[in-house]
Amino acid sequence: MKPFRILMAMASVTVLSACASTPPAPPPTAVVDLAGKTCASTPSVKDAISLTPEKKEAYYTVSTLVDSVKPCLTVDNTSSNYVVYALPAHAENHTITVGGLQEAVRTFAPSVSLLDADGKITRTFGDDRFANIGNMLGVQFRPMPTERYILVQSNPRLVGKSVSTFATRIAATSGYSPGTAYSYGYSYQVQHGVEGSQSRVFSHEGSVAVTVQAATGKIGLPDEK
Repeated sequence: MKPFRILMAMASVTVLSACASTPPAPPPTAVVDLAGKTCASTPSVKDAISLTPEKKEAYYTVSTLVDSVKPCLTVDNTSSNYVVYALPAHAENHTITVGGLQEAVRTFAPSVSLLDADGKITRTFGDDRFANIGNMLGVQFRPMPTERYILVQSNPRLVGKSVSTFATRIAATSGYSPGTAYSYGYSYQVQHGVEGSQSRVFSHEGSVAVTVQAATGKIGLPDEK
């Protein structure tokens, strides 16, 4: 019986180990240095991410993680990670919102430019054009007919800076009130506001979000009903 008891004990340990909760991974931290990364001098549009949905839509959002494998640019001895998006046909018929998403402890530091069909910069938005839009630091604009791509770079002027924000969230507490001789038991939930500050560091890496909204018709199809 002793070997059987040993096997049962080992099986119990295995089950308990499997049931034990694994602590969540810590949130990714800000990347403030691109030293050692080989960068190009001009952006490539070869792998541009399409902003045209597969189905006919009037509203479409694309999120992209800019990490260590994304390409980078070096201009005037300053490096930045980048990602390129391809605008839909009839680009001027759309409102574009693009920026860096606020994560737990970091925000991608965005710099946004528009490119023509040859990948040449047509215009760049100044830092003063960026604002907090929902959960991102971003900019909103209407493309011109000659503009074909959006170039989103990490902004070295922001990277490494810390910003604290004050936020209010709703917390909920659940419980159960047992029955008595005069009433049934019931579940309840109490909601209350929780206020606090959140500090984030601007980063070369993080998430970029682009939202495309057609002014008329559908994305890329201005005459579509």
